[in-house]
Amino acid sequence: MKSKIVKIFLILSLLLTSNCGFKPIFIKSNYDFSISIKSSSGSERVNNQIIYSLKNLNGSSNYNVSILSNEQKNTISKDSKGDPSILEIVLNLNYIVEKDNKTLINENLVQRSTYNNISDKFELKKSEEILVQNLTENFIQEIISSVSSLNNDN
Repeated sequence: MKSKIVKIFLILSLLLTSNCGFKPIFIKSNYDFSISIKSSSGSERVNNQIIYSLKNLNGSSNYNVSILSNEQKNTISKDSKGDPSILEIVLNLNYIVEKDNKTLINENLVQRSTYNNISDKFELKKSEEILVQNLTENFIQEIISSVSSLNNDN
């Protein structure tokens, strides 16, 4: 019973904090560059979130970015019945930043998060989607930060 209460509390905490109006610092700032997505492949939900966030940047310098993402779900631990009890989501992103057909950045990033399995598969799927969104936000911030540092060097 105690375990069930802890799981419910964890899920509610995740859901409540994910919709609190948090916006990353990098997205709200005004930058003097824009980013065009040259190509994307891999995980559609990761790529779509990256593309949507980066298309809002408008500036005088234009950088082309190619992204390749991969999403994995691993079992970390199993219970006595052999059912997964602790899971892990691993997101991999390779992005290449180009300007004037010259490669300026070729970076591989990995984000991972572990979480407890729950019997309610609908709630589990919602929790996984929130985790993927949060991990993808980290990727977006890293891309913007690296392009920003390139743009400041010029």
